Amino acid sequence: MTIGNRIFLKKPEAPQELLDAFGSIPAANISDTMGRLVGMHPRIQLQSAPKRPITAGRALTIKTRSGDNLMLHQALNMAKPGDVLIVSNDGGEMYRSLIGEIMFTYLASTGAAGIIIDGPIRDIDAVHQMEMPIYATGTNPAGPYKEGPGEINVPISCGGISINPGDIIVMDQDGVIVIPLQEAETVLKNARAFQEKDESKLKLTQEGKSNRDWVNKLIEEKKVEIIDGTYYK
Repeated sequence: MTIGNRIFLKKPEAPQELLDAFGSIPAANISDTMGRLVGMHPRIQLQSAPKRPITAGRALTIKTRSGDNLMLHQALNMAKPGDVLIVSNDGGEMYRSLIGEIMFTYLASTGAAGIIIDGPIRDIDAVHQMEMPIYATGTNPAGPYKEGPGEINVPISCGGISINPGDIIVMDQDGVIVIPLQEAETVLKNARAFQEKDESKLKLTQEGKSNRDWVNKLIEEKKVEIIDGTYYK
């Protein structure tokens, strides 16, 4: 097996019902039930204009050499409805974009749920009009090479978060979070409960009935010194 230059044609496939369920819960609420450790670095930002406020999909992982998109082109040929292409851009070089309008247009035609790139893109004027969720670190007009090596459907890191093929990806205006597939059912249960509680807290706040006593309690527990005076004499 040629490690570092290989393609796995299959990945775990979460059922559509599970994706639909996560697609109704904000990424922030899900993250808060997972120790707040699953959000990609904010350098990876939404570049397009999705109509849906939240999108969930299955991770199709791509490990590329910095500035090279050969494996990304192959992944476009493999993409299916509900897939989220995630590109590691191994090495993190930002001097060449990895994808532009033509490739994005083709990807959208496959029914893919979105694409996340730890690197720059180009043709940003067109991208701003696209409805498919597109996340990237920024733009660069210089194009990529097509030499390889690289891998598809292997574990990668993107935006500082580890991702395995088939993991569930949730994307919204706040950014991107990753849910390990084997934990998805538990996360969904916890996130639904959290969302219900969060909506109740918001309603109380809007009605002027929020209880802030917990702040004073926590300040006391942390033994914060309270001084009835000014810093300067």
